[in-house]
Amino acid sequence: MLDQAQIDRLRRTDTGGYPVLSVYVNLQPGPESLRNLPARIKDLLSQAESSSEALPRSQRLSIRGDLQALSRDVGRFGADLGHGVAVFRSSGAGIDEQFALPGPVRDRAIVDAAPYIRPLEAMIEHYQRYCVAVIGRRFGSIFRFSMDQLDTWEEMRDEEIRKANYGGFSGYEEQRVRARADEMAARHYRHVAERLTELRRSDGGFDLLIVGGSDPHVAGLLEALPPDVAELSAGTFVIDPGTMTPATVLDHARRVAGEWEVQEEHRLIADLFEAAASGRMAVLGLEETCAAVNRHSVEVLYVQAERTTPGSTCVNCGRVTCEIGSTCSVCGGPLRSIPDVVDRLSESVRASGGRVRHVLNAGPLAEVEAGALLRYQDPMVDPT
Repeated sequence: MLDQAQIDRLRRTDTGGYPVLSVYVNLQPGPESLRNLPARIKDLLSQAESSSEALPRSQRLSIRGDLQALSRDVGRFGADLGHGVAVFRSSGAGIDEQFALPGPVRDRAIVDAAPYIRPLEAMIEHYQRYCVAVIGRRFGSIFRFSMDQLDTWEEMRDEEIRKANYGGFSGYEEQRVRARADEMAARHYRHVAERLTELRRSDGGFDLLIVGGSDPHVAGLLEALPPDVAELSAGTFVIDPGTMTPATVLDHARRVAGEWEVQEEHRLIADLFEAAASGRMAVLGLEETCAAVNRHSVEVLYVQAERTTPGSTCVNCGRVTCEIGSTCSVCGGPLRSIPDVVDRLSESVRASGGRVRHVLNAGPLAEVEAGALLRYQDPMVDPT
């Protein structure tokens, strides 16, 4: 299963100056997809070979060997791997990695000085760790999902007092039993809330909390949650615990998390555009974002997922630019072509202690491709 540790390991890989071939293939179910798969892979590898023609001979030979090896091993892209697959190869650097992906991915083949991992980062960000609690009056089921798969499932049960409908002396006995039942239900909600708190504060933790059940029980559990757990609540859903399965729970969780993600991205991008429009600490547009990243002034970089824009980086000063040329306009050093400017910006922002946010849904950021919240305003004009 894809996780952040695997991505970090890829990022730290020493390539020894050899290029890396990164191939992403979307694996949709159905016979038509399988029939087209060899042709799609052949086309991707042909594009990669064309993009490597300008490399030095030793690097070009390394990539050529990787392309030939993948051409002979099309079976490693089999449809049983999930919704997508990513393969990283560099015979010169001794890299041969493959990851099954939990969701669809755009077909692409990238040749660069390092593994092209931005789609993996976006996928990790999209497939957050969900904790789903399905609550009833006397029992609760807690599911934890990671990368769209079930990790753990546990159940909790508490004593139940039935609400007998009899009057007793002026109805006092019925009132006493009902009060006792409500007290036991509240205690059960607290027990489930305590367990969710333990899970939240454990090493594994979770990113989002989603609660299902009938409305009264959902409200009871939400009320019992401590603030640091309640703030992770992404939404609720109605479900009959007697007929639920992990698959139906996951379906509900996907829907709730998807709606939450759209709303959260809308809020964040609206704040970014408002800050930029008012002249506060924000920039919009790929060129302006490049300039801010080159000044190391970016606190949060926002990028539109699935967009790829080629550009250049200076071999001497490390500056990143959207321009395609041979000489750096700042230091005069040689420029090296890069297949994706945003990928290089992301790495630079992380190296300087900033954060990167991938925006997956369509919206105003798609028109400008990138934007950033800044640590400070720098009056200097970046020539790139």
